[in-house]
Amino acid sequence: MHTNLQTLFDHSSSNLPSKLNSGGSSELPFELREAVDNALNECFGKTYSTDELLGDDLTQVRGPLDSLCKRHGLLLEEAIAYAFAAQGERYDVVTQVSVIVSNEAMALVEANLSKNLEGLNLPAASTKGKRVVIDVLVFDFETGDLHVISVKRGGGAQGGKAARDARKDLTAAGLMLKHLMLAQGYPIQNVKKVLVDWYGRSGIIARKTVTRETVDGYFGIPVASIVEAMSARLASGLAERMAPRLLNAFGVSGSDVASWKRDIRARNRTEEIEAYDSSNNNRLTDRPSLSNCLSALPMRKQGRQMRHVVT
Repeated sequence: MHTNLQTLFDHSSSNLPSKLNSGGSSELPFELREAVDNALNECFGKTYSTDELLGDDLTQVRGPLDSLCKRHGLLLEEAIAYAFAAQGERYDVVTQVSVIVSNEAMALVEANLSKNLEGLNLPAASTKGKRVVIDVLVFDFETGDLHVISVKRGGGAQGGKAARDARKDLTAAGLMLKHLMLAQGYPIQNVKKVLVDWYGRSGIIARKTVTRETVDGYFGIPVASIVEAMSARLASGLAERMAPRLLNAFGVSGSDVASWKRDIRARNRTEEIEAYDSSNNNRLTDRPSLSNCLSALPMRKQGRQMRHVVT
C-alpha cells in the first residue's frame, strides 16, 4: 500500500488538517477562513513606525494596506491548492516544494528553447545549486499530469531579471521533479508548467500563463470561485478594520466610527460568497504518494515549509 504525497517530500513542519469543513456546508473552508483572519489580525495588531511625511495616523492606515497586499499573494497559493484538494480522490496536492536546481540544469534551460526540453528529465541536485520553491505541485491521477504551478498576484509588473529568472526556475525545477518522481515509480506521463498570474499584470512571460478569467478552463475544475471567496473575506475584514483608522486620520468622531462599522458588517453579511461544497471528504490511500516521492528533497532551513493539502 502506498502512502500519501506528503511523505514523498516530507520535510514540512505541519500538515494541513484532514478535513476542510466538518459540517460539509457550502462555504469557504475553515482553514482558509482562519488563514485570512490571522493575516488580518497580524497586520492590524501591530503599530507601524511613523513616516515623517505621512504622520502617525496616516502611517497606521498605509501600513496594513501594504502588508495585506503581500499576504494576499500567499493566500492565493493556499486557495488554489484547496481548490484542487476539494476535488477529492483525483488530485494529490503539495505546497511550497523546495528543489535545488544544479548549475548544469540551469545552463541547459538557458541554452535551449522550451520545445527542445520536452521529454527530458534531470537528476535533482543534492546540496549545490540554486534553491527554487514551487508554490503548488499537483498530480492528477486520472491523466498522469504533474502540474508545476507558480502563483503570482499580478497586481503590478515584476519585469526585468526577476521575471526572466522565474520563468527559467519553473522550467528547470519541473525537469528535476520529473526525474525524481519517475525514479521512485510515480506514474507521471507529462509535466505541465504553468504560471498563474491572477490579476494578469506580473510582467512575467511564461510559455503557459493563466489568469483569474482563464484558470478554471485550463485546469478543468472550479478554482476562481474559492479564490474570490477568500479575497472577498479579506476585503471585508480589511474594510471593517480600516474604517476606524481612516475616520480617525481625518478627525471623525467616535460615534461616526461605530455607525460606519455597523454599516460595513451589514453589507458583508449580504455579500457572503459560497465557494464550494466540501461534503465529500473521502480519499483513497491505496495509490502512489507525491509527498513520499518528494521526501528526498533537502529541507529548507527557514521560511515557509512544504505541506500536503487534503480535504
